[in-house]
Amino acid sequence: MPESVEILYLAWNRLSMTSATWSWMLAHTNWDLVSKLVIYDDGSEDGTLEFLRGVTASGKIRRHHRDIPIELRVSDLRAPPAIMNHFVATCESDAFMKLDNDIAVPPDYLDKMASVLDRHPEIDLLGMEAGMTQDRDGVLHEGQDIVVCSHIGGVGLMRTAAFRSRPELPVRGRFGFDTWQQRYDVPRAWVTPDINCPQLDRVPLEPWVSLTEEYIEKGWSRPWPPYDESWMTPFWEWMLEK
Repeated sequence: MPESVEILYLAWNRLSMTSATWSWMLAHTNWDLVSKLVIYDDGSEDGTLEFLRGVTASGKIRRHHRDIPIELRVSDLRAPPAIMNHFVATCESDAFMKLDNDIAVPPDYLDKMASVLDRHPEIDLLGMEAGMTQDRDGVLHEGQDIVVCSHIGGVGLMRTAAFRSRPELPVRGRFGFDTWQQRYDVPRAWVTPDINCPQLDRVPLEPWVSLTEEYIEKGWSRPWPPYDESWMTPFWEWMLEK
């Protein structure tokens, strides 16, 4: 396992998604693996910043008789790669888990990711978004725990040294992180079998469908294609109330 992991949580508006993903993160993270939680609010205007100020007011998370420090950073960087550059410059852990405020994390997600990264010292970036290594027939790479890929998305467990040993991420455009991975040939892979970690603005269920339409209209979300219910349902079933 990495000796220590910091969690980097990014938010920009989308209050309803933020409050939901925040609750799941608190409930489903193994905080024994975490040394610090760092939150960036990058110019929210819809009450998200006020929500985050409220839930971080104590400056700590109390879990199992241990305090995990929380730091809320209010920024105006306007690009996830710029935020990652800023974060890495101060990160004191050997790895960090990057999460966005539309990513719903299931139970035990961090334990699984840390275990796989530990088994693969050759990998620097380990992606975990749902559906990346499966198709309608099931797991494509059965018997493996990683699938080497051209790039991972903006969510996953990453070794801090991979960023410090290379130039900073380009901050112009939407795909600076992808460009950086490929330009500098950063060792990267998806975890497999997929972790049940859906992106809320792709889940074809209410209230997320209506909220996503609202957020796209306001420019707060990208218009992603929804997940295919015929084979992707297991990835979000855990979110449903019994």
